[in-house]
Amino acid sequence: MEHEDIKEQITALKERLAFLEQEQHRIDIQLVEIKSDLHYIKSGQDNLNNNLSKFLWIVGGGFLAAIVSWVARGGLS
Repeated sequence: MEHEDIKEQITALKERLAFLEQEQHRIDIQLVEIKSDLHYIKSGQDNLNNNLSKFLWIVGGGFLAAIVSWVARGGLS
């Protein structure tokens, strides 16, 4: 009886191991997908930051030009 119990336990452990290996494989695939998505998100964020920086320089330059124009027209006198 004890011999058969050990066989059943070994069989159950083999099934559990097979399930865990499949689960690990699924998790590995998801990890690769997440890393790929993260790369695209980072590149999109970098692009957005670059465009926002350019926009802010343009807006700041416009304000500076307006102030210089105001001063040149005698705004401080």
